Amino acid sequence: MMSLRTIFARLGRLIQSRPLIMLTAVVVVTGIAFSGAAQIESVTGDRAFVGENPTLNTYDDNFDRGTIATLVRGEVTEPATMRAIDRYDRRMSEVDDVEQVISPADQVRAEYGRIPGSQEKIQRVVGNPDSTVVTIVLEPGLTQQQSRPIYTDAINAKEWGEFPSGVSVTITGSAAFSSQLSGLIQQSTQQLLGLAVGLMVIALFFLFRGVRLRLLPIVAVFVGVIWTFGAIGYAGIPNSTLTSSVFPILIGLGIDYSIQFHERYEEELENHRPREALPLALGGVGPPVLVAMFSAALGFGATWVSTIGSPAFVWFAQTSIFGVVLTFITGLFVLLPVLTLWVRFRSTSEEEASPSHESEFPPQEQTGSSNIGRLGQALGRTSRTLAANPFIVLSIAIVVAAGGFAVSSDLETTADTEEFIPQDLPAYTDLQEFRSVAGGGDAVQYSILVSGEQLRDPDVLRWMERFRVIASDKQQITSVSTPATLIKQHNGGTLPETEREVRQTLAAIPDDQKAQYYSNGHAQIRITAEQDMNTDEELGLFDTIETSIALSQPPSGVDAKLTGQSPVSTPSIVEQIENRNATTGLGFALVFGALLLYYRNLLRAVAPLVPMLFVIGWQNLYMLALSISVSPLGASLGAMSVGIGAEYTIIVMERYFEEVEQTGISRLDAVETAGSRVGKAITVSGMTTVFGFSALTLSPFPILADFGWLTVGVIFLTLIASLATLPPTLIALGRLSDKIESVRADKAASRNIVPSETDD
Repeated sequence: MMSLRTIFARLGRLIQSRPLIMLTAVVVVTGIAFSGAAQIESVTGDRAFVGENPTLNTYDDNFDRGTIATLVRGEVTEPATMRAIDRYDRRMSEVDDVEQVISPADQVRAEYGRIPGSQEKIQRVVGNPDSTVVTIVLEPGLTQQQSRPIYTDAINAKEWGEFPSGVSVTITGSAAFSSQLSGLIQQSTQQLLGLAVGLMVIALFFLFRGVRLRLLPIVAVFVGVIWTFGAIGYAGIPNSTLTSSVFPILIGLGIDYSIQFHERYEEELENHRPREALPLALGGVGPPVLVAMFSAALGFGATWVSTIGSPAFVWFAQTSIFGVVLTFITGLFVLLPVLTLWVRFRSTSEEEASPSHESEFPPQEQTGSSNIGRLGQALGRTSRTLAANPFIVLSIAIVVAAGGFAVSSDLETTADTEEFIPQDLPAYTDLQEFRSVAGGGDAVQYSILVSGEQLRDPDVLRWMERFRVIASDKQQITSVSTPATLIKQHNGGTLPETEREVRQTLAAIPDDQKAQYYSNGHAQIRITAEQDMNTDEELGLFDTIETSIALSQPPSGVDAKLTGQSPVSTPSIVEQIENRNATTGLGFALVFGALLLYYRNLLRAVAPLVPMLFVIGWQNLYMLALSISVSPLGASLGAMSVGIGAEYTIIVMERYFEEVEQTGISRLDAVETAGSRVGKAITVSGMTTVFGFSALTLSPFPILADFGWLTVGVIFLTLIASLATLPPTLIALGRLSDKIESVRADKAASRNIVPSETDD
């Protein structure tokens, strides 16, 4: 069976012989990717955290009528203002997917047949309020993409309505949220990408010295990001608040792959001709980088598996997996062909300038590349010193990690989706303003979906009334409205005794009112709760409602379930945070399994993960020091850290064993060579990654800014762990392996000696 080293060596010869064909294929695929990227849609708010849920789907299709609330403040009863409200009402009533518009102009028209020119007449109908609300009720079952244009129509209708000067008109609601958040996510993604690229250019320019085309890794990674956009577009993966954080991460990870290829190629060019250097470089560094990339993908895969049912996390993991694979591929097929062509061009130019020159490399290139530099020398010496004292180094690392695990329960958490968004987002400040003035807002509305065959039966109505009485007495609940409430209002304040009387009462109720409670064999109970509840209070409310349903004892054949975006999404987000240790454990298990399957050696499978175990503990101390709370995105970082950090440790370990297997090389010599050669490369790539991830800290979304600070710290800690704790780990495990082999040898020798003595 052909080894990975042989496969990568052959790939290197293929790239060396056909670089232009490779680059032509890259251009074609990039064009295809642009087409896919144009198909990406955005999903925002709670809906991004709600997976497939039959009860919720039924509720959405029958009762989830999104609203656009228009708050009008000023001289509401002035005829000019009421006419403007009337024009706005009529205009929005004609918009597709608008079920109805509810405004004070409806009451005035019903009374007078028109909007009168007398303020006194208007006041007789609507009173003398300083503000009023025009509610645009949307058709049930609309997606976010379908509701966003209605918000745009409302903005246009506001201008068309020509409200008098001095009258303030604020348009808010779920559609306004969705529209503004979608635009901000796209804008934020573009800005973060640009900022990440700019920071990495600076990092590469100053850190990646002594190599040809030192900014080329950025080009390779950027092509990989374009391919990732295309892939998620074709795969139907939406862009969400969490997904937008992936791309700076991918730039950071992809730059690692490209720098490793670049650095090793430069190293081989010191002593070999170009046609030999690339196969040797890829044969040496290709397998460990492939294993590292696969480990990163498994880390994201652990997030995917552990968050099934919460789409935002799944989309984040899927996009990340696409990204690490594609940036790895572009590192091979963009960076290396360009380097190959550049080396050929420089070699040809040098030969023409100096025909007698025997080398294919410019003298200045040889001198610059052959010197590992002060950084490489310092890293090599440091690695040797630490490896020579494994007990001391590992003891310190273990004590610090243990302290981190001890404080993990003291970290604060953030699970409220309203805290994920910019607090100065106009749609959010408008909603807050609406809540304070109007005392409402759809964030405090909850629903119970009631299913069954006889929902109009008097016994079912009496159960609904029992539930209303029980639930209304609870502390957080301000009101409960049921189909029984509606029927009582139209039946003299009492419930009918027979089903026939129920049908007669319902027949007299307007269809638009009945549609709020009955639809296609289902019924809805509406609950209004206190505003400004925190996550724990909201979860407590959900438990209260479920308990009230049980205490009210629904009749046989009646199914009542609390549903809606918030009751489904909030517990899901909290569950992801609470299960973060399980997610991290799954990441460890997947990466360990992959390494054991690849290496078929327990030592090599365990060694790269030991520093990652330290990092998981250290990051808790880092979060506590910087007061970084655990968000649903940060909860997935443990598994991600294992996958991402394994890249550094695997590459160092591979170079260590590559050196150890040479005759006459001691373990400490191998550690020093790995630290000086590979340590320099991962330091450059790690610091460049830190620069790229730091772009997230400037995100307008608080959840992404905190995640940026967290990832910057974790990558830095991972780099330290790879260079400081892996060498001692390799020495300690090597010594342990020697003792095990010695014991085995002694046992084997004793078994061989016994028979010979018997024979004598």
